[in-house]
Amino acid sequence: MDARSLTAGAAAPGHVVPEQNWTLKTSRLALHGAAFHGVYDVKTPTSSKRVLKFVVDSVDIDDLDMSTLEGNGVTFHVQGGPGTTSTMRKGPVTMYVERLSGHLSKVLGLPIPIDLGEITLTPDTLPRWLYDLIGAIPIPLDLELTGVTAKQAGQFGGTLHIPGMRLFNDDAPYSDK
Repeated sequence: MDARSLTAGAAAPGHVVPEQNWTLKTSRLALHGAAFHGVYDVKTPTSSKRVLKFVVDSVDIDDLDMSTLEGNGVTFHVQGGPGTTSTMRKGPVTMYVERLSGHLSKVLGLPIPIDLGEITLTPDTLPRWLYDLIGAIPIPLDLELTGVTAKQAGQFGGTLHIPGMRLFNDDAPYSDK
């Protein structure tokens, strides 16, 4: 569904995100108590970004691999230890997402009986089933996606724990697409 004409809500006061997004790659992303709030405009230090807003109670991230462009062609990486599950607890966690893609594998803890293929959510393109959830009262759901790539503008709240965390820089190309 074309969502470009949807009027964006305004982010909470004080929610200013960096100019540069982060890319999260994970084999499994579980969003517990996730409520989709729709399309929002969030401020950066110099402008604004059109994003999707999710508010979740907690998050599980298997095989966490995050990166961002640090500048001068240097990419900064944050990785969890092999085979570990990173967690975000003590929510709510507000997530401002520029793009989220993966295979929807569970809703409310139940496996999806058919392969929906890869879904991609952006502020300009939403699947009809998600758009229909936008209303005066967002409905919290437990969602699980596999094979996930997320371009995240920013997040607020919660406590992130990354077992076996590894930080490093390299000159690997960074794609914000």
